[in-house]
Amino acid sequence: MKRDLFIPLLVLIAVTLGCSTIRDLASKGSRPSSSNSNTGTSNSSGSKSSTTVSADPKQDIINASTKFIELPFFSAKMEGTGGSDLHMQIDYAAPDKYRILYLAGTAAGMETIIIGKQMYMKAGGKWIKTSGNGDTIPNLRDSFTEEGLKTMKDVKFDGEDNVDGKAALIYSYKNVTPKGDFPFTSKIWIGKETGLPMKIEVNYENGTLKQMNVAYDTETPVTIEPPIN
Repeated sequence: MKRDLFIPLLVLIAVTLGCSTIRDLASKGSRPSSSNSNTGTSNSSGSKSSTTVSADPKQDIINASTKFIELPFFSAKMEGTGGSDLHMQIDYAAPDKYRILYLAGTAAGMETIIIGKQMYMKAGGKWIKTSGNGDTIPNLRDSFTEEGLKTMKDVKFDGEDNVDGKAALIYSYKNVTPKGDFPFTSKIWIGKETGLPMKIEVNYENGTLKQMNVAYDTETPVTIEPPIN
């Protein structure tokens, strides 16, 4: 799998690669006050408070990332265009389980399951077991390490929208990949009710991948187990 294919997932892969820098950034950065914090936390009655825009849009994105890495599961559908189109779904279950489904194109029907350092690949209706390593999932954590976030610039709040009928806040920014220095522009939709990423659109200035759209599902439970032929 190409490393640049996973760049727009942002913190999605950072969850299980041991990257604690998002939490570090959240604690080191200037957190907004409780009156305007972009947190979407629950109050004492159990109802969710509304996520609001702070005076620091970059910190809003960091806050959403911090919440995201605490999730026990999520799914992400990826649609990419460029040299070859990409149509994938990635499911995650804590602490170290992934399922990668190829939804269309030449790889349609292929499936990969990663559990810790063990990897299972399905092709032609049969599963093959193989040993993985720390690089099985591309090094996306670089994009949201402290060094990666330093290069984020022109971060702006771009208004409000609806994603599948749910209210969202839109932010835009520019950045470069920590490795390879591939510049890209991005928009992220953060749920007003949850404070979590809902959707991301990324446009790359060079390379074979030109655009990537990622839609997150943070509500549907995910279960991933070793396959049985």
